Amino acid sequence: MKCPNCGQEIQAGHLYCEKCGMEIRIVPDFEPEIENSITETLSTVAEEIEVNNSKSEDRSKATDTEKKKSGKNSSQDEFFKEEPDKNRIILGVITFVFIVLIAVGIGSLMYFNYSVPYQIKKAREYAELGKYQEAIKYLDKAIRLDSDNNETIFLQANYYYLTGEPEKAVEILLSLIEKEYLTYEDAERAYENIISIYDEQERYEDINELLLNCSNEEIVTLFQRYLALPPEFSYVGGSYDEVIPLKLSANTTGKIYYTLNGSIPTRYSRVYTAPIFLESGKYQVSALFINDYGIESKVVKNWYEINLTVPDPPQVLQYSGRYVVPTMIEVICPEAETVYYTTDGTEPNTDSLQYSGPIEMPLGRSNFKFTVISEEGVRSETISRSYEFRMETDVSVDDAIFNVMKALMKRNVLIDVQGHAQGVTGKYIFKYDSIVELNETYYYILSEFYEDTNGSQTKADRMYAVEVYTGSPNRLIYDEQGQMGLISLED
Repeated sequence: MKCPNCGQEIQAGHLYCEKCGMEIRIVPDFEPEIENSITETLSTVAEEIEVNNSKSEDRSKATDTEKKKSGKNSSQDEFFKEEPDKNRIILGVITFVFIVLIAVGIGSLMYFNYSVPYQIKKAREYAELGKYQEAIKYLDKAIRLDSDNNETIFLQANYYYLTGEPEKAVEILLSLIEKEYLTYEDAERAYENIISIYDEQERYEDINELLLNCSNEEIVTLFQRYLALPPEFSYVGGSYDEVIPLKLSANTTGKIYYTLNGSIPTRYSRVYTAPIFLESGKYQVSALFINDYGIESKVVKNWYEINLTVPDPPQVLQYSGRYVVPTMIEVICPEAETVYYTTDGTEPNTDSLQYSGPIEMPLGRSNFKFTVISEEGVRSETISRSYEFRMETDVSVDDAIFNVMKALMKRNVLIDVQGHAQGVTGKYIFKYDSIVELNETYYYILSEFYEDTNGSQTKADRMYAVEVYTGSPNRLIYDEQGQMGLISLED
């Protein structure tokens, strides 16, 4: 027997062609459509036989009538005359039915072997039974018959995935996206299926590579969360006569790491969180982006040269050290320049506190940083100072607050040392403000705040002064000229 598809001689007992894989059917599958076709054909033939018999009977009756009229007995002649006609009719019918059956058989064989819908139908039937390998064989045949049917290819990839062969599924889908005339919908679907398999296997590097090689920007944008593109710089490299607030941006969520000295950034380098201010000097900025999936981009570099005059640093007159009396911190800077300072250890910038006059040294330990920033945004060297201010007295700030609260309780302003007052749901608290010199002695200045039941605090108008050596409490008042005065709270 020869293969009807390729003509290869098929050995006896073999059900598949070894050359093209075509399945050889000795007996075609039973199909309801074919049964209906044969039944309908046979019904038509039966009707024709019945009609012919009816006509023969009519002719016979007519002949009998004529013979009776003529008085002749011709039954034997009629038998020999009509029998050959009946035989010819039966023979014709049998021949017709035989031809129909042959045509139906050939049609069925052609349908089974060369119909794409039939192959897909059988594949789905086997898939519903969980027999995916058998289903794939039918799809192989369907694809050979029509390689442009993308739906069949998607179905085959899905069956390979369900059989536990995701690599084969990816291989099929990759070959699909290489088609020259692929619709956007099919391309998006193919990429989505591949990325879904890669994501399940945590093969994020492969996803990144897949998207980098994709020429369709819409698809790349759709899946850009997996992509790690190199960071972009807000300024091109070159020479500038001003400070540059250099911004770095990435295509999706993740972290940007950078260096300023030309070294290769890694995940252990400085993390970009805000604009990088490039001041006078030369910089080689290198940046690396790592997305949320841990995929690293290529490193990008830019060179910058900032040509500006660096201002002189400010002069802080009070050196770091320990102080036992209230001291004002004074700063001298060049004219037309502005000094900024911080007390929390951070580097000063234009958003920091601006120096406008002597600063009262805080009680306890404090750290100051001062810098000059020119109109062009150029920063001077930063000057740091650390102070420890302790009054040589046995009266602490906590003692001063307690003395004020006791005095207010004696005057029935407060009902307890927690700060509660009659008819008030909240409470009063007292905070240290500063130390001032009045009448040749020093006083702790305390501010009064009201705290409601929600914890919100509002500063009141009343202030208190407690003598640092004796602890005596006083109300602090100001006259019309703004001069400080004291009202004793002791009896």
